[in-house]
Amino acid sequence: MPTYRSPSRNPRDLSLYGPRMKITIGHPFLTPDPPSQRAASQFTTTDALIDTGAQRTILSPEAVEKIGLFKIDETTLIRVGGKERADVYAASLQFPHSGLSTVATIAVPCCELSNPLFRCLLGRDVLSRWTFTYDGPTGTWHIKEEAGTPFIEPPEGFDPNLWGK
Repeated sequence: MPTYRSPSRNPRDLSLYGPRMKITIGHPFLTPDPPSQRAASQFTTTDALIDTGAQRTILSPEAVEKIGLFKIDETTLIRVGGKERADVYAASLQFPHSGLSTVATIAVPCCELSNPLFRCLLGRDVLSRWTFTYDGPTGTWHIKEEAGTPFIEPPEGFDPNLWGK
């Protein structure tokens, strides 16, 4: 059972900025080629904020543009302050040096994120794969993964054959 523990930081950091981890974002794994054989330019590593209040994982426009993800849909996000239209992209998520399973294919909305410290919000669509523990008094958190699945179901009514160029 892979367990990922938060990096050692000042306990005040967790209180101020929330639980963050490094992730690698790339094009979805729709072919049998292993990630090690793909071009490095198809991936970017960034900080992600673990957001238990977010239903879906969200990427910033900078991350989407840097990787060159393909738009597959549009959606309406309900956020603090109202609703917002957002484009949806096909992506993959990897969690370097964690032992956690790769999310080979996921549909992620794209919108501006309010904090420059991260380019991704990890929502409950990904968090539902894990047991996440937030320990406020010690300023730490950890993730346990019992059994992962590399695929996150796209929203109902979406045709996955549209993913790609």
